[in-house]
Amino acid sequence: MIQTMIKQLHAALNQHFRPFLNPPATEEDIQKAETEMDVAFPEELRELYLAHNGEKESGPGLFFGLPFLSLQEMLTEWRIWKGLEGDEELDEIDAYSVPPCWIKEKYVNRRWIPISRDYGGNHIGIDLDPDQEGKAGQVINFGRDEEIKYVIAHNVTDFLIYIINTLKNGHYTIDEYDDAVSWSYGKEEELHFLDAIRSMDLPVLHARPQEADLEHADRWFRQLDDRWTTIVETMAESPKAFCNKIRLRLTGRELTDIKPISICTDTRELILSANRIHDLTPLQSMIFLKKLYLVNNPVTDLTPIAQLKHLQYLNVAKTSVADLSPLADLSSLRELDMTDIQAAEYTPLSHCKNLESLKVNVYNEKQLIDISQISALKRLHIRGSEHVTEEEIKAIAGLKTLRFLTVENITLENVDFLGTLHTLQTLTLINSSVKDGTALAGLEHLKRLELESSEIANLKVVAQSPSLEEFAGSFDQFYVLKDICKKKVDFSKVIGEMSEEEEEIWSSYVSE
Repeated sequence: MIQTMIKQLHAALNQHFRPFLNPPATEEDIQKAETEMDVAFPEELRELYLAHNGEKESGPGLFFGLPFLSLQEMLTEWRIWKGLEGDEELDEIDAYSVPPCWIKEKYVNRRWIPISRDYGGNHIGIDLDPDQEGKAGQVINFGRDEEIKYVIAHNVTDFLIYIINTLKNGHYTIDEYDDAVSWSYGKEEELHFLDAIRSMDLPVLHARPQEADLEHADRWFRQLDDRWTTIVETMAESPKAFCNKIRLRLTGRELTDIKPISICTDTRELILSANRIHDLTPLQSMIFLKKLYLVNNPVTDLTPIAQLKHLQYLNVAKTSVADLSPLADLSSLRELDMTDIQAAEYTPLSHCKNLESLKVNVYNEKQLIDISQISALKRLHIRGSEHVTEEEIKAIAGLKTLRFLTVENITLENVDFLGTLHTLQTLTLINSSVKDGTALAGLEHLKRLELESSEIANLKVVAQSPSLEEFAGSFDQFYVLKDICKKKVDFSKVIGEMSEEEEEIWSSYVSE
């Protein structure tokens, strides 16, 4: 079938462009690419390259203005992405799949094969590692600016058919330049195809039915009160567009009733901070929620969200939540901010097997012991109180996977308990003090130390650290350490104000 499609594609393209597709690739070329990438091309992708090995540099862009990459160009782009795998900071970048659970929600995946590029780090690609609902060989977008990833087509054949159909029905724009010609999808001049897909019915040829189709969305909109009508009109170009939003930001709108958003079943990130919400029941239908912000609401009961199996980030800071037991059912939960809440019992947290990041107030040793049972914890921010003793805080010494620790509002005689945290890379002290920081010199993996309105009495000992790479603190702390550390430590951040003379000293040092 792919050969038939290619013939039809030639016929459609030749009406508008001079021949621009390259000669065929060989089986040997394809096998070489497959071997390096450790993949097997879907048969239709193989046939496409056996017909044409990409397009000429001067070509108009086979994929609605985006070029069809040769195998060599494909490998060049793929190697860049392969080199980014394993970067933990990139793993923190948001990623969303549309439809949900079709594309693995990552920033980098070496089994996404780029067949096009936009020269800005973004691609059309072939997904050979789909999520549980997707299919190997589906055509997707990915790249530097593509947080939201769409299944553009089920396969290469469907994508080519759609290109042919678009050329036939005239839903495109020819863009002419002095020495070149290109084209773009739709009637808007020079519309970037990776922007166009955000409002297209996808996947092409087999558009997925959505909960909020046009008729349903319009009927829903007519039933809204004036407050919600205004919200919808200011946030989206149509009721359907609002209902199908991936991100909903509803901060500070004095909302008490959120029933209208129960229609937004594909929403992945929902921000409800600074409202007057008590009842979370409408969220039960939003089964694909990945991030939920409930900050500064009078909500008390988290039971309605207990079955949101895709929820990875939850912020309930400054709420009236007193019972954390519903969190035990959130199997995907990775990040939790529960500062300034009324809950006293932290035992349910030990059931959150994937929880990696926690921000929390602590008032007693039992809470610290419960926190120490979170087996996957990598990032912990504990805000203490006058009731927390130095002996009690030592309970966290059992966190064997902890990499980032922030201690706030706590006074410590020493930090010897950190010696058991063999994976600790970053220590931040906020409004805290340490009388004896000698143990810091023995932390073999400590790379960053940050002191915000905090002090370590014998600060000079940190200069003995074999691993410290970055220090952030006051100018006075920088001044104490700068000559001892002998340029091996980055002092490019100073916390707090500096006089003109101090800023000149600091600036001169970091610019050397």
